[in-house]
Amino acid sequence: MSYVFPWLWKVESRRLLWLLGLTFALIVTFQYVELPYSISSLFSSTKMPVSRNSTSLIGDRQHHNDNFTPAMVPSFSQNNATLVDDSDKEAVFQPSLPTSNSSPVKENATATAPVASVEAPAALPGLKPSPVKDNATVNVASAKVAAALPGLKPSPVKDNATVNVASAKVAAALPGLKPSPVKDNATVNVASAKVAAALPGLNQSPLKQNATLPRTSKVHDKNSTKEDVGDASPVVRFVPDIKENAKTTDSGVMSIYEMSKQLRRNRISHNRLAKKPKWVTKPDLELLQAKHEIENAPIDDKDPLLYAPLYHNVSIFKRSYEMMEEMLKVYVYKEGDKPIMHTPRLGGIYSSEGWFMKLIESNNKYVTKDATKAHLFYLPFSSQMLEETLYVKNSHSHCNLIKYLKDYIDFISIKYPFWNRTSGADHFLAACHDWAPSETRKHFSKTIRALCNSDVKEGFVFGKDTSLPETYVRDPKKPLSNIGGKSASKRPTLAFFAGQPDHGYVRPILLSYWGNNKDPDLKIFGKLPRSKGNKNYLQFMKRSKYCICAKGYEVNSPRVVEAIFYDCVPVIISDNFVPPFFEALNWESFAVFVLEKDIPNLKKILMSISERRYKQLQMRVKRVQKHFLWHVKPEKYDMFHMILHSVWFNRIFQISV
Repeated sequence: MSYVFPWLWKVESRRLLWLLGLTFALIVTFQYVELPYSISSLFSSTKMPVSRNSTSLIGDRQHHNDNFTPAMVPSFSQNNATLVDDSDKEAVFQPSLPTSNSSPVKENATATAPVASVEAPAALPGLKPSPVKDNATVNVASAKVAAALPGLKPSPVKDNATVNVASAKVAAALPGLKPSPVKDNATVNVASAKVAAALPGLNQSPLKQNATLPRTSKVHDKNSTKEDVGDASPVVRFVPDIKENAKTTDSGVMSIYEMSKQLRRNRISHNRLAKKPKWVTKPDLELLQAKHEIENAPIDDKDPLLYAPLYHNVSIFKRSYEMMEEMLKVYVYKEGDKPIMHTPRLGGIYSSEGWFMKLIESNNKYVTKDATKAHLFYLPFSSQMLEETLYVKNSHSHCNLIKYLKDYIDFISIKYPFWNRTSGADHFLAACHDWAPSETRKHFSKTIRALCNSDVKEGFVFGKDTSLPETYVRDPKKPLSNIGGKSASKRPTLAFFAGQPDHGYVRPILLSYWGNNKDPDLKIFGKLPRSKGNKNYLQFMKRSKYCICAKGYEVNSPRVVEAIFYDCVPVIISDNFVPPFFEALNWESFAVFVLEKDIPNLKKILMSISERRYKQLQMRVKRVQKHFLWHVKPEKYDMFHMILHSVWFNRIFQISV
């Protein structure tokens, strides 16, 4: 019996170990199935970029001391009208997409299968293509099916092969594709010049005889359809289905804090899923180097020109701006007819796009004539002149406007290889007209868009698009005239607003609650009586503590920049409006955001802000003012440079090779 018990103990121990092992295996298997990526990838360094500073200016502003803790993004609570700190939450990661390979093509095979039958191999991962050999004839007429097969490598074409590249645009759908060698008396018919964009090292294709610039005719294209060019109505706004676009809350409103989180998520997902250029250039490598230096920027919050609380991360902003000054080169397309192209208008509420166009086209520091050295490509069209030139009054259609832009892109993509290399990802535009988001939504889906109408619900893509300040320049010869206002102690009016009462749905609500002198502290008017130099309007802004920036037809308003111009704290009433230079500036440090539904509580919200807090806000408005000024000759950190920096910064964190 003395030998039985030790034997039984060993048996039971083995069973226990087997049971524990089986349990652990089941847990690991369950986690592997349930999680969006494998267990091993949980510990991969590629899931989250790690650097001294954040890869984004958003949400990582730090206290620069030995024992710093990350500063939480402040938000304005509308319930009690006090500033609160919201702790950041973990970003959501998107799983990477699997790749598949096509079925093999054997010797002497003739590849003439229709698209419907060729698409089947995409569902069979693991199958690898064999080379096309000896006298094979390849018909690429329906080769666009290759777009469904990422990771596919072309096989060499050998021995008297005949290649028909009639639809060679398929190359654009194959990231990483390298041109296969054509050997031994092969005949190549390059019917489409666009194939050159997929072949690095190929000389620029000549301008074809049938390639023409778009015409500035107001005649509506009868063949245009909504499916081709988007919604025909100039009033109805598009709500595109964009995966990387922001998700609003149940109430349909996205707060500034949620916008910051969305920007971080988009940067992470873009780094994982971004389509690589068809070939890598030296400027691409320079951008990668700049990205590394910006991510690892040394802590520097002592610059007298940069007041740290105004920025999400002043160290990253400063280093990024320095790298832009040292490195950035922009190529400006010379093609295009006036007045839509190359015709800057410097006055009025859409003047931002005109001022930027004028200053970039005359700039010698950033503009290069050698397109191969360019990091960015500027599309020099005016959305305002596009509307004034082509829109047919009362037609309720802007299909011909969209078609004009599409024709222009087709023209430069045939004449030059640059657009096709990245599908326009290294191109950018600056457009201030209300219709610009819908007019550029489809054909400029990869392009960096600087938009005045920066509406979350109209397809503004965080991390790609940037918010363009809407400025009302009254005197183009003296853009800084009447700048500034009364000191904080000499502003007797609590809040001021004046504007067209029938523009949009917000202003009638504002006027119904607070208009017509319903409250002596709030000067809320419709359209003010005309005065020389608009002095009534200017004086109200100069002596009011808060300037109400209520949306009109769209989310944007020139009053935001006007308030800053006259040292007045902006109160923004425009749900889902992405404020200018959002990538860099911490707007809640110098502005107040009021939800549209809280208009009845407007005075209560403003009165709850202490005098000390108001003086702090006004002081910061004066410090941030330099970022919102136009100069005839651009100055450091002014509006021109801030717009250029926003485009540069978004491109930096989109680059993928």
